Amino acid sequence: MADLSYVLHNNSHYKPCWKSLKETSFDEINKVYLCQSDMNVFDFDCIVKTLYPKKQPASYDALIVNENNKRVYCIEFKNQKPSEIDKSNIQKKLKHGKDVLTDLCKQNNVQQSLYTFIYCVVFKKNKGGYRDGIKNSTIRFDLEQYKNQYFDEIITNDIAFFTREFQKKFIAETC
Repeated sequence: MADLSYVLHNNSHYKPCWKSLKETSFDEINKVYLCQSDMNVFDFDCIVKTLYPKKQPASYDALIVNENNKRVYCIEFKNQKPSEIDKSNIQKKLKHGKDVLTDLCKQNNVQQSLYTFIYCVVFKKNKGGYRDGIKNSTIRFDLEQYKNQYFDEIITNDIAFFTREFQKKFIAETC
């Protein structure tokens, strides 16, 4: 059995897909980076374009594979407030992206059951209020239905939360 990170790092087709988290967070329309981290990750959109050059399925922006604890973070950046995000688009990215990842694992003899898969949707912060605290602890965009079916864990939260959690998990990496 192969490790997922080994497969991605050692396939020459994916070499151009090794980018900084900052690069994967770039909003082309507004010309802004949502994250400032230089941590290297896989640009999952790039991997999908490599695998499907003619017509790409929907996919998330970044893929982080931590072989030490066997966690795979699938990250979608949205330069929008939660109320502005199209939940059907987020759901499609979750499903199609995970299907691509599953196929990639099968084709390369990667045992998915060894990994914990986490889908993260990172967005702009609302102005605030007491309700934000409650909403921050819930899964948004009707993604609860995909927990334990497609992903082991689903996190939907703002950039500041993502940055704090990232600092805890990846030591000194900030957005």
